[in-house]
Amino acid sequence: MKDQFDRQVTYLRLSVTDRCNFACTYCSIRNDGDDYIQPAEAERLFGVLASRLGFRKVRLTGGEPLVRSDIDAFVAAAAGTEGIEVVGLTTNGSLLDVWAERLFAAGLRHVNVSVDSLKPGLFREITRSGKLDRVLDGIRAARAVGMTVKVNCVLLEGVNDAEIGDFADFAATEGIGVRFIEVMPTDERARGRAVVPADAVLEQIRERYTLVPLPTRANGGPAERYALAGTDGRVGLIHAMSDPFCDRCNRLRVTSRGRLRSCLLTGGELDLLSEMRAGCSDDHIVSIFSRGADEKPATYEVHA
Repeated sequence: MKDQFDRQVTYLRLSVTDRCNFACTYCSIRNDGDDYIQPAEAERLFGVLASRLGFRKVRLTGGEPLVRSDIDAFVAAAAGTEGIEVVGLTTNGSLLDVWAERLFAAGLRHVNVSVDSLKPGLFREITRSGKLDRVLDGIRAARAVGMTVKVNCVLLEGVNDAEIGDFADFAATEGIGVRFIEVMPTDERARGRAVVPADAVLEQIRERYTLVPLPTRANGGPAERYALAGTDGRVGLIHAMSDPFCDRCNRLRVTSRGRLRSCLLTGGELDLLSEMRAGCSDDHIVSIFSRGADEKPATYEVHA
């Protein structure tokens, strides 16, 4: 499916809950109800998107998706859909050690884990409840069963930006990818936070490693990527605020309440789940997604 700017849209990000067991200082997640999309509804949605609109990738998100006792059913629904080639999940990692084997058995092969500090005290301060050791156990459990793991670190100026080199060491030691993400103004707690410049990030890493540029992913991936020479580690920069990647955005989002969003920061929502629960046809689902694609903006304006 193409949008009005000729971008090929093949990637669905589905939030399965807005609940979370962390309360990170920069996050807009709220815990306000339980009327969420169900696995059977997601399975139907995946089938329509893959067969009718050419979607090839699904990522399950939250909130924290692993607080759902049926998260493996969502994974199995996506992995079992003909045409879906990549199934991923983004998590804070706190429950990943418990879930890793079951999720792999259900078909999950790619997991992104949010880790904003490698210092236990600061990690707990940022998350306001998290235990770093438990998250690291989850990362290692996922790798042990055969998953590809990436670590996402949201950089907060004056909070964790002195740890950039330590995260590069972590990537090199563990043989994984670490992506440094600019904080995004999704609510009042995040607005006004300064973006850590990409040059400053790379400068810290170059003090320890030679960076080897890697090509931009053909599937529209947002990261500016580098290999850490002499190791199996990789780092990436996602600078959505200072250098938006809207020109290659290939995704649409569905919230846990079943509302279709064309962009994380701009645009409105289309009520999808209510239509599905009222018995709408597959053609109607296609029309809702076609409208959502048409509403994808060319770019977004950054407001202070």
